[in-house]
Amino acid sequence: MLTIKLKDDNFAKWSFQFMSVIKGYKLFGHFDGTNDCPPKFVIHTDLGVTKEVTQAFINWESTDMALLSLLLATLSDEAMEYVLGCKTVVDAWNNLVDRFTSVFKSKVNHLKTELHIIQKGTYSIDKFLLRLTNTRD
Repeated sequence: MLTIKLKDDNFAKWSFQFMSVIKGYKLFGHFDGTNDCPPKFVIHTDLGVTKEVTQAFINWESTDMALLSLLLATLSDEAMEYVLGCKTVVDAWNNLVDRFTSVFKSKVNHLKTELHIIQKGTYSIDKFLLRLTNTRD
């Protein structure tokens, strides 16, 4: 069960929860691209490509659209901006991962810098720990 929506500040928590559900149902192949889209049209050895749509494509597309709907339902309005126009769940997933991992890495680097320069000085332990907590948040 998914209990949080993706926002600018919770990608790590959201992705852990989201991937746990998706991997639990063995559907992550749609997200990472390992479950490729099968050929759309039937190919006959003597006729070549036909206009007949393959059942494998119909099934794959149906699952992919259901997963895209699930993904969209877990996004905040801000996060939705990064997936508008995506036709498949792998495209939407890659957009989100690219966007939010770069933001997350930037925040980690900033936090490392802040923690490196912060000093206890004349602060009491309580006030120093409060400063550390505020820096983290």
